[in-house]
Amino acid sequence: MHYSFGIQWLKAFRSSPEAICELYGPGDGFLFEDPMLDQHRVTTQADLHRLFGPYANNDPDNGIGIHNFRIRAYIGDARCGLLRWEWAPEHAKVFLGLDVAGKPFTTQGHTFHIYDDKGLIQRESSWWDAAEVLRAAGPQHPTKLPTGAPQTDGPVRSRNVVLSGAKAGTLAFAADWCNALGGDAEVLSQLYADAFTSEYAKVDDHLRDTLTNRDMLLQHYGGMAGGQHGRYTFTPTEYLGDARWGLILWNLRIEGANHYRGIPTGGKTVETIGSTFHEYDAEGRIRLESTFFEDNRAFVSLGIPIIRPHYWKADFDPASLG
Repeated sequence: MHYSFGIQWLKAFRSSPEAICELYGPGDGFLFEDPMLDQHRVTTQADLHRLFGPYANNDPDNGIGIHNFRIRAYIGDARCGLLRWEWAPEHAKVFLGLDVAGKPFTTQGHTFHIYDDKGLIQRESSWWDAAEVLRAAGPQHPTKLPTGAPQTDGPVRSRNVVLSGAKAGTLAFAADWCNALGGDAEVLSQLYADAFTSEYAKVDDHLRDTLTNRDMLLQHYGGMAGGQHGRYTFTPTEYLGDARWGLILWNLRIEGANHYRGIPTGGKTVETIGSTFHEYDAEGRIRLESTFFEDNRAFVSLGIPIIRPHYWKADFDPASLG
């Protein structure tokens, strides 16, 4: 679609469940997912209506919060594309089961849409920096990089990675990218255009949070590929899009790491999922990249008391929250 549709979409969030649900379909002909909130494979208008209910709240005193959204950019066309956005709840008392009263936060995320011929949303995949909530509210203060800080020295390769030569915009290219990300950052850098941007969490300062050259790429992603912080294995599960741009959905398994985002693992293997959007240049190299990890399931496995109630389901019992 376009930037103005993104504005319409976010205004509908704030207006009413009915207004936002009208943008999906037709009828139950859609698939909605927000893995950060454990919302997977939502496919009915009834569930979607309940799911969007809290976002239209306009009472600053009931603890649900006033949910402010802002579009950062749209990359795509009338068939599919990525909306990049910011989310800043106000007056919320509890979020993800955490006490956020008096602890304002702003996070960023991205949403990939596939539209039908009439402009209705048929597929939605939304991802955002959930670690930012903990940075603001505690009880932990996760680092932006899974491995901690950028790596200024040490190995950036832990295993032999050979690119297949697959064309950009395919699951095979996604596999090449995943293999290099977890095994050889030097090889990974070959997949990027001479001028590129790569972002992997909420951007507070472009100077340190937006990667724009090979040295930054090696420093920020070399820690995952080099093996000193555990073995990172990325596996692509789906590619949404075409040869111009698209979203890679992937699984991640981290073995032998002492910490994940600065949080001790206690020897546990960390498993999670994530998404990465790519826009390609005319030669099929990456010129824009946006990545978000589904951190909440990792945090829960490491003992952080995050709660994600399935409030949109017809049989949900609010009393189950205690």
